[in-house]
Amino acid sequence: MADKGHRLSSDDRETLLRTARSRQSSHGVATRARLVVDCADLGVAEAARRSSVSRATATKWWRRYLDAGVDGLHDVPHTGRPPAPDEIVRRVLTCTLDEPPAGTERWTTRTVADVASVSQATVSRIRRRYFRRLEPNAAVMGGLSTSIIIYVDVHPSGCALGFQASSGASAGGTSAARIDVIETIICVALLRSPVGGHGGRADDGSDAVAVLRRAAERLPLTPAVTLIIDAELDAPARQWLLRHPEIKAHAVTGDGWLGMLHRVVDVVDPQQLAELREVQRLIRLARRDAGEEFTWCRPTAPSSSAARTASDAETELPAGNLTQVVRGICSAIAEGELQAGDSISARRIARRSGVSPGRVADALAQLADEYLIDRRAGRYSLPVPTPRDVIETYTARGLLGTAIARRLASARIDLPAAVDEHFAGLIRCDQLGRIYEAGAIDLDLQDELAAAAAMPRIGSMFIRLTHQLRLFVTIFGLDYRYPTDEIVADDQRILVEIRRHDPDGAVSAWRCKIDNCARFMLTHLRPIE
Repeated sequence: MADKGHRLSSDDRETLLRTARSRQSSHGVATRARLVVDCADLGVAEAARRSSVSRATATKWWRRYLDAGVDGLHDVPHTGRPPAPDEIVRRVLTCTLDEPPAGTERWTTRTVADVASVSQATVSRIRRRYFRRLEPNAAVMGGLSTSIIIYVDVHPSGCALGFQASSGASAGGTSAARIDVIETIICVALLRSPVGGHGGRADDGSDAVAVLRRAAERLPLTPAVTLIIDAELDAPARQWLLRHPEIKAHAVTGDGWLGMLHRVVDVVDPQQLAELREVQRLIRLARRDAGEEFTWCRPTAPSSSAARTASDAETELPAGNLTQVVRGICSAIAEGELQAGDSISARRIARRSGVSPGRVADALAQLADEYLIDRRAGRYSLPVPTPRDVIETYTARGLLGTAIARRLASARIDLPAAVDEHFAGLIRCDQLGRIYEAGAIDLDLQDELAAAAAMPRIGSMFIRLTHQLRLFVTIFGLDYRYPTDEIVADDQRILVEIRRHDPDGAVSAWRCKIDNCARFMLTHLRPIE
């Protein structure tokens, strides 16, 4: 127990619990009331762990309660500069959910101060208060080491971040780019909740079991997922976790949520930066549309198998990873940094892709050799696609895919597990309305089929066309619509025919899919000729 000579009376316990639940209680007082109850029931160390504070902090509030009761849980008035009003705090913290001012890559203290109409000193004080570096012994994030973010969820039932262990190197120091992206991901919780911690009050509708169930429905069926949620892990939640050993969960509530910023920056694999920029872009779209909810789930989890994917096998170059460079270019296009006809900066793509500038330059040279981008006088630029380019690409892809589908069906080749993982990701995107992500996963699934067919020359040419299509789709813009339910239906027909070992049926299903793909893309392209 916290103090063997002191147990809470029934009246004291009722008063503290009522304080913790009351909407009239400030967030700090409500959290401390809950902490005191846990200290009495479980001891200081366990109470500190549950509330994600240090043991010293838990001891301080326990002693204040023993000395002064509930009144001792209030902040002691002090002289000095008054805190910034909540509206100012909110404007400062939510800037990251919007695009930075034109001509700047990311938010700075100066640009935030200009937008919020306050001094830079005020911005710095607010950021230090909410994005503080937590004490080393604070029980936050369950001791995660190098990880990737696989899940972000903001919902009326609560907020969640999902992590999986990564085999990559640790971040190894701070990075303005990583802080910028992770800050947006952490602050997405503010779509749902007012500032004041991040939840504003203890009783804000969070439901731990509901948050956990939502995650289980959306996360890939892979082991060792760690969830950080902003709801207390009550008895029903702990019972739920016992039935789902593949998920570990930790509660980080109140001020601790925004306080995770630097800890997350420290543990996230830097190779995920380009992918998280896309998450940042999606969050800002949700903010622009006045959304109060946001959900993102990584389409596929990294495979634990030693086997490489089709993209790995066909695009890993001695001088760089071609797929990562293409994705970096697509990210720059999606965020408005690049447009058709613009010059491509190797240094900027290096920042987006996590590939060194030298290797990006080598990859750009290969893309130009294969006519995927333009090259003039030693400079590379983004092509301006025409309907003829689309028709040529899909004609070639249709012929190559026909050979791949016939080979897979007639040779009775077992499809790799990655195909089913991608297909499950497509179904999830259809359920969540993630059109752009569905298009990317669809191309990944097709590349896996190309690799499984074990026809190296045809597979290599097919995957080069995948790079072309990724660029086309992104250049045309996110208004390109190949409905997700039709993507799922087309791919399902192909997989069914392949597994039935029906070559003609597989070829017919493939041709139908290619016709649909070309039709949707050309429908979008014609109005902008």
